[in-house]
Parts: sequence; structure tokens; C-alpha cells
Amino acid sequence: MTHRTILSSEKIGFALRPGVFSPQEIRETALFLDQSDRVSRIFIPDGRRGYESLEIVSSILGVTKRVRAGSGVIRLLEHDAMLLTRRLQTLQAFSSNRFFLGVGTGTPGPQPGNAIRVMLQRLDELRRGFQDFPQGVEPPEIYVAALKLGIAKRAVRKADGLLLNFCSPRHSSNLIEALKAQSGGGIEFACYLKVFFSSQSDEMAQRLLLQEFLNYDSAPQYHEMFVQDGTAKAISSLKEREEWKSGPVDLPKELLKVSLANPQSQKLLRYVKSFRQAGVTLPVVYPYFPKGEDPAFKLETVKRILKSL
Repeated sequence: MTHRTILSSEKIGFALRPGVFSPQEIRETALFLDQSDRVSRIFIPDGRRGYESLEIVSSILGVTKRVRAGSGVIRLLEHDAMLLTRRLQTLQAFSSNRFFLGVGTGTPGPQPGNAIRVMLQRLDELRRGFQDFPQGVEPPEIYVAALKLGIAKRAVRKADGLLLNFCSPRHSSNLIEALKAQSGGGIEFACYLKVFFSSQSDEMAQRLLLQEFLNYDSAPQYHEMFVQDGTAKAISSLKEREEWKSGPVDLPKELLKVSLANPQSQKLLRYVKSFRQAGVTLPVVYPYFPKGEDPAFKLETVKRILKSL
């Protein structure tokens, strides 16, 4: 296949998670990001509850003029292929072809290999539908969520980009190096860089970070990655000593390669650079905030992140 993605070491992306950002905050933040040529894409993660990713993306595309926006990611097997093809055609037609599609398997279940196979078959079905798009409406770029090398190898020739999540630069580098021969050098390697912020205190941001590691570690596929990544032992120690939930927080240094809490500008810059040096062509900053955080602080934080990078 022909990869249409334009790669640039200066481009960055942002992930705006519903629930972390309200609908109004997503709109205001998207309008701000649309003003910067350095922000190439806005990813909207999709949960099992709350607002739906593709509808949010449609709203963003309706109020912006330049930035691309897309799902990050939808569980492809939950969507009817024919209806989804029509939705994607509509999004492209009404946004001057600025939509991109991020897909994944969701929780893979007891037979992850089979879930991946069926998901990639559905992706082929979508691509066949793209051939019937009217003149001037382009097929959307496709990002496939790829946590481990197995799915990455199977998806690399079917996607315009791979999307990594919550991993270290070392894990990113190992996966990207293993795929170079297959990818042909034209694919985008994107990675979610989760960064936790709080206007109240550094400890609040740090607790959010640690809880996120525990949440992800409960998923077998992420636990396996943490073991390979050398962070599993540090995560396990959090379960044994829970005083960090209310008392002083001591962040294991192994985890700070993967994520940051209330970082200063220079530390954030070094963190993003570490992923670029690992081969990530599109770092996607994924800010988190505690519930009830001041909306003005959220927008100012996004502005500070962009200025720092």
C-alpha cells in the first residue's frame, strides 16, 4: 500500500480524553491547537461509557480549519462495516479530508491472535469500501493500536500509522527497529505520552500517575509489556505499600521514563525528545487532570505544553 502520511520530527499530536476534558473544554482546546502549525493531529480516545469518539471528532472538525482529528482508538469489531464506511466518507467530505481513523481490538480476550486476525479482516473490508468514495473524498489515514510486536508486524502493511501507548522509549525503540524492514520507512510511529497535572499539588498529580499504572497493570497484555519493560517490579511495590494514596509519594524512577507528573518545561522537553530519539515520529501528548480541576488551568497547561515543545 502507499503511505500518505507526512512525517516531520517537529510535529506533535494531542489526545483529549472525554471525561478529563468536558465537551466545552475539548472545543476550546481544539480551537487553540488549530492555530499551531506544529500540532498535526488531535486524537479522541474512546471509552465504553460516556461520549462517543467519532461524534466528538465530527464536532472538532466542524469548528477547526487546519488540524486533523480522529479516533484514538475505536474498537473496530463493534462497528458495522458498511455503516462505518458511510460515516467515514461523510466525515471526510465535510472536513476537507482532515479525518483519520484509529482502530484497535479492545480487550482481546482469551484468543488475542484471533481477535487481531478478525480486526484486520474488517480493516480490509473498510478499505474496499473506500474505493467507492466519490471524487475529491479521500480514504482516511488509518492508525492501528499496536501494544506488542505481534500485532504490529501484522498491521504494519495495512496502516498509515501505528499507535503505541503507555510504554517506555526502550519498548518503542525495540518495536520500531524490529519493523523497519517491513514498514518500508513510510509509516508513522505515534505514541501516547501520558502526563499528569494538578493545580493543587505535585502529590495529587503523582497519585494520578501511580493509579494509572495500577489500572493498566490489571490488564494481562499491559502487565506483560511492563514485565518486558522493566517496570513491573516497581508497579508491584505500589500494591504492597499503599501509604502513597494519602501520605508522601515516592515515584519509582523506572516509571518516570514512561510518564511524568507536573513536570517543569525542560523535563517535559527531555521526555518528549527521548521518544523521538527512540524512533517515534509523532509524540502524542496525553494530559490528565483530577476530577474537578479548574478549566482555565487545563487550557493554560495545554498552552504551556505546546510552548515547551
